[in-house]
Amino acid sequence: MSGYIFGSLWTIDFGLACGRSLYNENRLTKTIERGTKLADISGDDLIPRSIILNQLKEILQPTKYHSSYHMVCGEFGTGKTLLIKMASKEVRHGIIYVDVPSNIKNFGIAFGEALNFAFEEDITFTRQVIRKIGGTNDESNIPKWNRALSAFKRIAKVYKANHNKPPVIIYDNVSRLARMDPDILYVLQDDAKDSADDGNYIAVFVSTRSAWSRAIAPPMEISDISEEESMKYLVEKRKINEETAKELYQLVGGRILELKTIANGILAGRSIEDIKKQKLIEIEQKFFSAKLLKGQKYHEIGKRAINALLDSKEININIFIEFFENNDEECEEYQEVLGANVFAYHPSSNTVSFQSRSVEFYIQENSSIFINLLDLGPTDDSNSNRA
Repeated sequence: MSGYIFGSLWTIDFGLACGRSLYNENRLTKTIERGTKLADISGDDLIPRSIILNQLKEILQPTKYHSSYHMVCGEFGTGKTLLIKMASKEVRHGIIYVDVPSNIKNFGIAFGEALNFAFEEDITFTRQVIRKIGGTNDESNIPKWNRALSAFKRIAKVYKANHNKPPVIIYDNVSRLARMDPDILYVLQDDAKDSADDGNYIAVFVSTRSAWSRAIAPPMEISDISEEESMKYLVEKRKINEETAKELYQLVGGRILELKTIANGILAGRSIEDIKKQKLIEIEQKFFSAKLLKGQKYHEIGKRAINALLDSKEININIFIEFFENNDEECEEYQEVLGANVFAYHPSSNTVSFQSRSVEFYIQENSSIFINLLDLGPTDDSNSNRA
């Protein structure tokens, strides 16, 4: 009798599971068709960057024979996320946007929500019984992000067949994966490469940290906005007088996030001197983390790199590495310094520069500590300019 009841429950449960699975697949198909719905973007946040926006839109509208995945990188605060969202909203159809959360444990949930995909393991009676008796076919043992990826790949084939072009999936903030769980990132990249080769879907990885040795092409790098764009934003959008705007630009350059922050400070009544003081404290903490302050491990090495960058805005990564050649474990040491947000690596040109205008401002304010004036000659124009 109990066997009959269990069999009946299993039959009903199986029918419900099939119905739910079909419903889930239909929801997923509709989501990819219309694209992930993104929140509206505030007018205050819009800084026209039509060239970059058009480049991103071209990436998000692949042809049938598109066969590569893409990297978009840039320093924190350069507007990568805003630009990729703007491009996604303009293209819309066939685009899934996945924002990697700060808590990597929730990546699978975030992936599922981006797809509008429901995980079934806690719903049906049969799967609960399988777990209790130790069955090995229970898909709840598979990470949620992996199941969400599998579901996306199934529907991607359908989308391509219907529209004669592959859909696009955007992974934003993947530097969090690189830092906290690189194994997941390796799987996503390998799958992106295989799927691009097969033409099933195109992946776009967006990262603040740009050490992408496994990329098959140089990443698209998003940098700061120009002085003209910065001044236009501060004077016309934020209604800050031109003289103050020039001082603010000299402090932070065209780093969008920092421009917004200091503009908010001025409009809230803070003085420029107060803002400068706070910014110098911020940058000093970065130098401390990089062990570049006087008496710290990399101070002398850092001085050589700093002076090289003061002579030319960028230096080849190999020259930067050579500063560490007389130190043990040199690879780990240069990466430690490079990862502390004082210097920035640019994969598109394989060069290193200062991480921001604020870093340069800090060095100028502490020139007696970091700038080597001993070898300056009276006819050395480049060194005179540096001084």
